[in-house]
Amino acid sequence: MAQKPVFVPKPKGLGLRNWIVDKIAATPRKWNVILKLFKLIVIGSKLTEKPIIGPLYKRIMMFSPVDKTYTFGTVLNLNVDVSDATESVTVPADLMKKLIREATTIVSANSCLCKDAMGCETYPHDVCCLFLGKGSLSMVKHDVGHVVSVEEALARVDKAAELGLIGQALWVELEQYVWGVNCEDLDKFIEVCFCCPCCCVGLNVAKNASREIKERFRSSGWQAQVQDHCIGCGFCVESCVQSAITIKNGKAVVNETYCMGCGICKTHCQQGAIKIEQVKPMRASVQEYFLEEGRLDIKP
Repeated sequence: MAQKPVFVPKPKGLGLRNWIVDKIAATPRKWNVILKLFKLIVIGSKLTEKPIIGPLYKRIMMFSPVDKTYTFGTVLNLNVDVSDATESVTVPADLMKKLIREATTIVSANSCLCKDAMGCETYPHDVCCLFLGKGSLSMVKHDVGHVVSVEEALARVDKAAELGLIGQALWVELEQYVWGVNCEDLDKFIEVCFCCPCCCVGLNVAKNASREIKERFRSSGWQAQVQDHCIGCGFCVESCVQSAITIKNGKAVVNETYCMGCGICKTHCQQGAIKIEQVKPMRASVQEYFLEEGRLDIKP
């Protein structure tokens, strides 16, 4: 199959689509409705391999057709294992902070949509997503986000790492309608998420969904590595959102093609037998992952 073209924002035109997006977008008054819809998104993801309803779900969620839809994410795990503490290694958090420092605009959600939707009681709801670029100002307009400084944003990355949350950089096509991003600003919009393993809608959709949806969420070069003292208990198999782990000969085995290095398996391993280690060189920027793998030329 030929590689799909790089995403091009739809022209503003007469502004009708922007008007529709603006009216649909989340506001404080609509927040509880949006939370219910996000719960339905997770429930629906379990049906992606069913006839009729599966293809319909993928269309509505903008996961298909594959060659014309662009939702993409790369995991920037904030808690990786570096083998040599004296070694100078670029870790995913470094790229996340570089992206933040270079952004023209930084907007914080007022509260984590995923944690609110799932009623999370484990992690604070104010350690929530950051949205970068001009497109994120739509959230301020609709009173569901507020502008933050570079320093505040960098401090959030450190807080999320301290809490053991999972870092991701995401561009979700459907979220234009959630946040009201204008068509012409869609290439000036990227989401930095701090995901809890229990509540993240993106991770739960990936866990439930078919393989072509899972493939939209990829590693930044770090993956789960099983240590020799693994006892094959299987907790990692059950928790893996990419269905990338199996038990063979009494030990967990990771499929490196599928593993995205999120570290959920590590958090569930009661033996401490999984580490998140570097298996490929990291790219110079988050934008490179999006352009080379997701076909998105993001300019936040």
